[in-house]
Amino acid sequence: MGMELFHKDTMTAEERIQALMEGKPIDRVPLNLQAFAFSAVNVGWSIYDWYTDMQKNFDSGRMTAEQYGAMWLPFGGYPSVGPYELGGEMKWPTSEWDQCPNAEPAAETEDAAWALELPDYEVLKEAGYMPYFREFAKISSSAGLPFCVPMYGPWTTAGNIVGIVNLAKWAYKKPDLAHQMVRFATDFLLLVQQIIIDEAGAPQGYFPADSTASASNDLISPKTFEEFAFPYIIDYHSGLMEKGIMGIMFHLCGDQTKNYAFYPQVPLPPLSQISISHEVDLELAMETFPDYVIHGNVEPSLIQLGTPEQVYEASRIAIEKGKKHKRGFVLCPGCELPPSSPPYNVWMMSKAINDFGYYT
Repeated sequence: MGMELFHKDTMTAEERIQALMEGKPIDRVPLNLQAFAFSAVNVGWSIYDWYTDMQKNFDSGRMTAEQYGAMWLPFGGYPSVGPYELGGEMKWPTSEWDQCPNAEPAAETEDAAWALELPDYEVLKEAGYMPYFREFAKISSSAGLPFCVPMYGPWTTAGNIVGIVNLAKWAYKKPDLAHQMVRFATDFLLLVQQIIIDEAGAPQGYFPADSTASASNDLISPKTFEEFAFPYIIDYHSGLMEKGIMGIMFHLCGDQTKNYAFYPQVPLPPLSQISISHEVDLELAMETFPDYVIHGNVEPSLIQLGTPEQVYEASRIAIEKGKKHKRGFVLCPGCELPPSSPPYNVWMMSKAINDFGYYT
């Protein structure tokens, strides 16, 4: 039997997102696909195209959101900024097995880590992936649209620059060096963000992303998080707010259940939105962030490998929990939508919204 998709809609996608940002009532739960390379594959382009052709990146995101009835904030680029810009070798996704670019660490020895210096503004503008970020900012701004680029936060970026095993080991055995690396990563990220803001022409339409992937409790203890990650998240967000940023796309990646006690102390501008992984219960996120829109949290591997019925049921559970969040809820994968996800499984998230996601 067929289904009339979103037959109850009383708002356009643009009206819905505007109302959500302003804390006003909306007709139904929005869908955020969090689709990076999936968008390119979905419209017949390659993963390599998505990361290297910013017009295709932009266009494929728009077309894929339209297809699935999803919200669309232009969102594109390579999230692991840092190692490539500082001299690490980049491996581009050119084989059928590659799902994203991968940059090797730029400073894997203690001596090399201590020797790192913050690049000059003009040098960094042309380094590594920065020209792609700048091009995406130009395309989005020229279209008159707010936009976001994926990016990790200080601890994760430091781990990418020197190798996460090294960083975690130094946090235990050489804490001064670990602090130096996360401090360096914080300053580096703020410089990167200033370049993107300048390219966009103003901070108001730009929503930086902060993904805390390597800070999950799968990798580090809450004690390590408290000493080596948490203070720098505060510094990073404070620095972004000083630049005039009105919202941060804050993705708490992985199982961070034991870190949630710290997160209410992290400064967030008023239009920030919180994205959580499938390992963390939505209700904990809703209690922790009562004043912010929550995105979550269907398991990405389930969307790729599960049955349509499993995706539909996981989406239903998330919707019925998330609808209770007064500030607003967006159905979303718990992390990036895998590029090889079956389109029908992705569509089952839309179907679940149609069946369970309306407020009236």
